[in-house]
Amino acid sequence: MNTARYWKHPSLPGMELCLADHAAFSYGRHVHLDYHIGLVESGAQKFIHKGSSAPLAAGRLSLLNPDIAHDGGCFDERGFRVRVFSIAPELMASLANELEQPLPFFGQPLLDHPDLYRQSLALHRRLEQGWLDCREAESQQLSLLSAFFPQAGNRPLATDTLLKIRERLLAEPALPHSLTQLADEQGLSRFQFLRRFKAAVGITPHAYLKRLRLETAKKYLASGATVADTAQAVGFFDQAHFHRAFVAAYRITPARFRSQMQ
Repeated sequence: MNTARYWKHPSLPGMELCLADHAAFSYGRHVHLDYHIGLVESGAQKFIHKGSSAPLAAGRLSLLNPDIAHDGGCFDERGFRVRVFSIAPELMASLANELEQPLPFFGQPLLDHPDLYRQSLALHRRLEQGWLDCREAESQQLSLLSAFFPQAGNRPLATDTLLKIRERLLAEPALPHSLTQLADEQGLSRFQFLRRFKAAVGITPHAYLKRLRLETAKKYLASGATVADTAQAVGFFDQAHFHRAFVAAYRITPARFRSQMQ
């Protein structure tokens, strides 16, 4: 049985929460637009990052930067329960400005930090149960996120080319954006562009665009757009195809996700 619940706290813009139970489950290589802080509450997840596999179990956190490809699945037949904080880069940038620190870049995807694990788990559970009023929720969110800044390392050199490509794809997600077109805009052959893109992101431009469409679809649905309008807006002209792709990515139907986020 695979189930997933997504929601937002009304006083915490820029943060999405997820609680999921997975069994006999694996997910393909993909990226996110947001920072992801994940923690397994029970069982263990097989976490694969840059070709290395490691178990993500209770007491250990996963820290993912935007646009970092990863995959994984169940570590064994027991499956696992996972809680995730999805944090918009804009929220992290605002907090970095307040702390007078650079935007964090997590060089290691797994963190052994029992105290941060317990703090993260406690806050996620409180937000799930609705135990926190707006002021307390905001205070605890800021306290938790600021505690992750010391865990960040040195960010690799920024690639302006990748940022421009991302902005272009996000601005017009419904367009096909052919490999030839993207390569021509960078003055590269298709082979050169494909090789350099995969080296930077970890997946092909086509897979990256598909994921950007799904990530953008979540934002449309969360804002109240219909499933049909969302599918067309992000480039899925076949609604059934959009439904299957969304379920494969997030283990929940677009309609149910929309309902949960309202």
